[in-house]
Amino acid sequence: MATLGTGQSAQPPRAIEFSRNSLVRRGLAVCIVALLIGVIVVLVIEVRHQLEQLNASAATNVQWSLGQAETEVMALQIATQTAILAPDEPDLLKHVRLRFDVVYSRIDTLNRADVLIELRKLPGMEARLALTQAFRSDWVPLIDGPDAALRPALPQLFDQAELVRQAVRALALDGVSFFARAGDVRRIEISRILSSIGMMTVALVGILLILMIAVLRLARQREREARLNHETRERLETIVSTSLDAVVVIDQTDRVIEWNGAAERVFGYTNREAVGAEMSSLIVPEHFRPMHRQAMQRYARTGVGRVVGRGIVQLEARHKDGSIFPVDLSLAEAQGPRGEIFVAFMRDITDRVRAEQALRRARDRAVAGEKQKAELLAVMSHEMRTPLNGILGTLDLCETEQLDEKNRRHLRIIRQSGEVLLSHVNDVLDISRLDAGKMPLRKRRFDLVALMREIIDSQTPRASALGNKLHLLPPSPELHNAYSDPDRLRQILLNLVSNAIKFTRNGRITLEADVSEGLNAVELRVTDTGDGIAAQDLGRIFDDFVTIDSSYGRRNTGTGLGLGISQRLAVALGGELGAESEPGDGSLFWVRLPMDPPADAPVARIPANEPQAAPPRALDVLLVEDNAINREVARQMLERDGHRVTITEDGQQGLDAAAVRRFDVILMDISMPGLDGMTAARMIRAGKGPNVRTPIVATTAHALPEEVRAFRAVGMDRVLTKPITVASLRRTLTEMLGRGGVTTPDPEAASGGTDASQALAETAPPRIDAAHFREVTEELADDHLRAMLANCAKEIDRFLDHLPEALAAPDPTFGSLSQEAHRLAGSAGVFGALPMAGLLRQFQTMARSEDLAALCTQGRELARCWDETCAELARRGYAEQVDAND
Repeated sequence: MATLGTGQSAQPPRAIEFSRNSLVRRGLAVCIVALLIGVIVVLVIEVRHQLEQLNASAATNVQWSLGQAETEVMALQIATQTAILAPDEPDLLKHVRLRFDVVYSRIDTLNRADVLIELRKLPGMEARLALTQAFRSDWVPLIDGPDAALRPALPQLFDQAELVRQAVRALALDGVSFFARAGDVRRIEISRILSSIGMMTVALVGILLILMIAVLRLARQREREARLNHETRERLETIVSTSLDAVVVIDQTDRVIEWNGAAERVFGYTNREAVGAEMSSLIVPEHFRPMHRQAMQRYARTGVGRVVGRGIVQLEARHKDGSIFPVDLSLAEAQGPRGEIFVAFMRDITDRVRAEQALRRARDRAVAGEKQKAELLAVMSHEMRTPLNGILGTLDLCETEQLDEKNRRHLRIIRQSGEVLLSHVNDVLDISRLDAGKMPLRKRRFDLVALMREIIDSQTPRASALGNKLHLLPPSPELHNAYSDPDRLRQILLNLVSNAIKFTRNGRITLEADVSEGLNAVELRVTDTGDGIAAQDLGRIFDDFVTIDSSYGRRNTGTGLGLGISQRLAVALGGELGAESEPGDGSLFWVRLPMDPPADAPVARIPANEPQAAPPRALDVLLVEDNAINREVARQMLERDGHRVTITEDGQQGLDAAAVRRFDVILMDISMPGLDGMTAARMIRAGKGPNVRTPIVATTAHALPEEVRAFRAVGMDRVLTKPITVASLRRTLTEMLGRGGVTTPDPEAASGGTDASQALAETAPPRIDAAHFREVTEELADDHLRAMLANCAKEIDRFLDHLPEALAAPDPTFGSLSQEAHRLAGSAGVFGALPMAGLLRQFQTMARSEDLAALCTQGRELARCWDETCAELARRGYAEQVDAND
């Protein structure tokens, strides 16, 4: 098994929600506890303060002290008055001193009482207190002195004691009033505090009830979650233990911590053997172990991996017995009690891989069979076209004006039969190309109205011969600027109109176009008034080799391929083909196509019925052909136009003749015994003979696109498809050797002359399709073409310059490279740089498979091909465009 790279961790949503709710609950509980503690502290401090005040009042009892002080002063006055009245009694002075000490004590107690702090604020209170203190201070020396000094002062003591009594009495009255008011205030404050305590008690009880309810709910929730977790755990354990897939759990040190029963069956290790062991030593193949361990170390450092969370990947694993087998691996990450863990789900896919390999082999055999079928069709087309070439070519040579009417009729019959046979061969080849996806499409702007009129004009004689009238409903002016492949569309419409004519007698056939939904959905309809098609047959008329209805079969013949080809062509053009019919009511065939032209679409011209091409000037022609009939027909066609013809019968003779003297053109058959035409052409181009730059035309029935590309790759300039006609031969020779007629090659051409032959024939395989490039030059203004070429060259240069750096990056962006190669392939193809476009498409496919080594090789091939393409463009006079970035 390959590396177990890792990715980002993620907690399950349920765990995240539970964690968040737990934090909220904890925060709420902390707030409530703090509030309760704060309220309790405030109440304790307030109650303590009130108690201290109450304690202070009880201890001092100022009101009683004030009242008692007045009594004690009066007792001092009585004792003084008694001592004055009985001066001879010495004990009476002792009693006076005793009563004075009591008064002294009361006055001292009043002065030291804390409540006097508030009483002193009352008016006159300070003066009264000062009077009592002065009385105490003034009389202490006399009281403590001898009797002789005290007795004379007793009357004065009595009088001053009266003043003190009155002051103390005033103090008592003011104190009573003050303490009465203070008591009322304290009673109100105590009442308020008690009310607050009551309310707080109720609140606290309520909060405690709420907390109790919350705690009960939390307890029930925890109990429910615990039960659910237990059930989930048991369910997961059951799933894991009974899973058909191996489930392996490892920690960050690559140690196995879980190993289910399926893992025992898949890998051969028991649970006891696996748990605690290093996973890489158990199931990772030896050649992958260093990569696996590096990936684990990289994840430990960076937290970045390549497999975790990336879906299912196919890797290799190792069994206990040492065998290597394929597995599907899905790797996930989770959080365990001791950190991150990795859960691997693995399935043995040995049987599936074997089945896929068997399917792949079957597909390869089927593809090989299709290829053999295509090759068979190509060979058969050659074998069938060879006699057709002789038949139709000979008919072209017949001077019909020298024959009587009967013989001319016979020749017409022969020609018609040959043309029918040729159309059957072409139908089979078209089916093969379409099924292989190799039918070339060349979409262009074109005049659909002109194409429809051309079809009507060409088919009117056939329709009239069967008593039918052929009509074209007035098309919309929008159709003068349509976009599709006009040649393939002509093939579809000709087939539909031809079928309508074939199956209609003395009726009406209509061709119309509907653009009510715009050019993106153009519907072309062919309706007829023929016999119609039964419902049970309508669904199979597009099948190959199917002819419908006995009445059709009796009156008409055919291969039954026309509608199948038309339907395939419609799909290839991005549309669809269908039919509607009722027996006895005729038929309607419709084709719907997108035909809205893009802004930069090239223009195609619908050719009118062109007159037969005029023969070019006399040429010196080398004809290489192994078939005697074809040789004779081609020789007569060439000599009839005044050309000098040298005939050889195989490739080796042609090669020998080309080495002796120079020819204006070489007509080279492809399929010949011994040395075939492609090999002969390659040897001519590779040699140093006089014809190294002479135009070579391939004459063959092999018309498949890949074969045409192969012909061009060996140095052939044109392909002339058999059967050869006078018109096709004249046209090819004229196009090959210049539009102004044939120019005899300059004798210096072999050493670097600039005649038409040299310009068209190159020793190296062509990098620019000449016909395609010529169409582009005809359809685009020269300044526009040069600007487009410069832009295309700039983009390809930028891509090739950036490619080595992009491929050398640690993580190449294969998707972007594939998209860019696809885009540039389209750009290269526009200008006929078909080899470059093909290599870019191959690069696009390789980029999808992320084969770095193959991409590097392909990049070098792209650079080489682009250099050769630029050189060929330069030879065509566009050097300044392709060198714009140099």
